[in-house]
Amino acid sequence: MTLEQQLNEYEVADNDKRAILLYANYGLAMYNAQLLEQQAINMLAIHKIFKTRATTQEDKDTIWESYDFSTKTLGVMANDLKQAYNISDEDMMEFNTVLYWRNTLTHKYFRFNDVLFLSESGRKRMVSDFAKFTFSAKAVDEKLERYLEKYHKRAGITQESIKAMYDEVKEHWKDAEIDDSYDSTNKNN
Repeated sequence: MTLEQQLNEYEVADNDKRAILLYANYGLAMYNAQLLEQQAINMLAIHKIFKTRATTQEDKDTIWESYDFSTKTLGVMANDLKQAYNISDEDMMEFNTVLYWRNTLTHKYFRFNDVLFLSESGRKRMVSDFAKFTFSAKAVDEKLERYLEKYHKRAGITQESIKAMYDEVKEHWKDAEIDDSYDSTNKNN
């Protein structure tokens, strides 16, 4: 859906649905921010696995955990990503712009824009901001995906080996019981 279509959907909705659309667009923006961060983590872990020639599952798990539970910010990881994947300066500028907006939306957007809730045009502006961020985050993610594909070719990683790794993870989790006792913040799950 284009930005124009999203704004049009917002304009024709009743008040209850407008609130839902506003929060849905914020949620989608945050979801795409998380996808972008996970893409960076995946790319860095893959690079380190091949750089260190990790062969045992234990070594690979240690590398994944070093990124999954790292205190490094995405900004710090961005510099590592640029080096590991030879990302162009232009693409890094776009990545850093999206990163700036991610941090703004996460940490201070509502604090500095709470007055936007007071008017219909303000709430529409919020929908626009969230949707624009989502489009930008997706565009950067697509570029990172192209860098990853080039890396795979250089490293000899095939679609079959990627599928095999994915199938292994899927097999591990397919029968897992996830209930209220599951703590998603605990790395020992």
